[in-house]
Amino acid sequence: MSFVLLKDFLYLFYRDKPSRNFAIATMIGLSFSISVILTTLGLMHGFTVLLKDALNTGNGEVVLTSKRGFFSRSDIDKEEFHALGVKDFSYIIRTDSFLAANEDGGRAVLVYGVDESFDKINPRLSIPLPGELIIGKKLSDHLGIKLNDEVSLIFAGGRSSEKYLPNIQVFKVKQIVDFKLNRFSERSVYANLEEVSEVLQVGKRVNSVNLKLKKDYRSISKIEKVVDDLRSIYYADFKILPFWSEFGTFLRAVEFEKYMIAIVLSVIVIIAIFNCLTFIVYSKEKKAQEIFLLYAIGLSPKKFKFMWLVQNILIWLISLLMALGLVNLYNYLIQNLDIFELPGEVYQLSRLEVMLTQADFLIVSLMSLFFILVFTIITISKVGSKSLSQGLREEFS
Repeated sequence: MSFVLLKDFLYLFYRDKPSRNFAIATMIGLSFSISVILTTLGLMHGFTVLLKDALNTGNGEVVLTSKRGFFSRSDIDKEEFHALGVKDFSYIIRTDSFLAANEDGGRAVLVYGVDESFDKINPRLSIPLPGELIIGKKLSDHLGIKLNDEVSLIFAGGRSSEKYLPNIQVFKVKQIVDFKLNRFSERSVYANLEEVSEVLQVGKRVNSVNLKLKKDYRSISKIEKVVDDLRSIYYADFKILPFWSEFGTFLRAVEFEKYMIAIVLSVIVIIAIFNCLTFIVYSKEKKAQEIFLLYAIGLSPKKFKFMWLVQNILIWLISLLMALGLVNLYNYLIQNLDIFELPGEVYQLSRLEVMLTQADFLIVSLMSLFFILVFTIITISKVGSKSLSQGLREEFS
């Protein structure tokens, strides 16, 4: 089939304004329907990816927390760690505290005491020096804290004789981090490990270890395998959890709901495809005279049907490209307009992002193409059933 023949064929169908408007409306309707389902699937997948990424921020892939409080660093066998797939690890002190920003404002926080080794776990954070503190943006906004402001952390009494009195330490805010997870952004602060150790009077001991696994061990199944191996060794002394442990059931529910919603929203695409069917029937009836004139000048019904099929595939392709453009537009609006910011009191993430997987895109696009091809084939199957003389007589009488 030559390009010139296809061009003439399309001109025949779209030379009048009503046909062009009908075709444009059909493509807009189909593209909008496809974009809605693609955006929904992309948002749900993006939520899962962003939540896991946010949970992984500052945690590594596996977290070991002592069941007996503080422990000596020599209790950990480094060689055993590496044999199980651990690339880097960082000793951490995790403790509760109360952050006081001014006379009227404060909030309970979780303090992470970290040192230079934590840079291998989370390179996004600048390791705080003594007297410095890193806080989340949500906490900063809530308490009106700015860079270089001085805040106080109030710890429970240490091991001194004045153990019933709180320990108050003053810090200068070094960095304000926009954590993607509201829980981190509102509750987590990072301080220097040695300084936290001194305040708590625990010496060189720590109460947690964060592990960063080798690249080949970072899939969900392999992380679970590493967790099982570590539990078989340290089950008596440590609570060993993957970074997503608190949200494991929730993440599985999101994946299940994603496909259930996709099935429901597929109805929208099918309704839009019925609009395409209407356009196909309209074209067939509206252009009946031109169809039989083409037969009269020698165009075979077989070639005509093929060109009509190509025409509808082009409508689908243009609609799909328009749908991708709408998805990108929706994604931009969701990430930048304030009305789409999620409240931290309800949601774990403050912003969502559309992240389409190749599988989701192929399923939606091929499903819509399948229905268009089926409807087209059914509609044009009767074209050519009349003889040339009968068709010319009926259409030009």
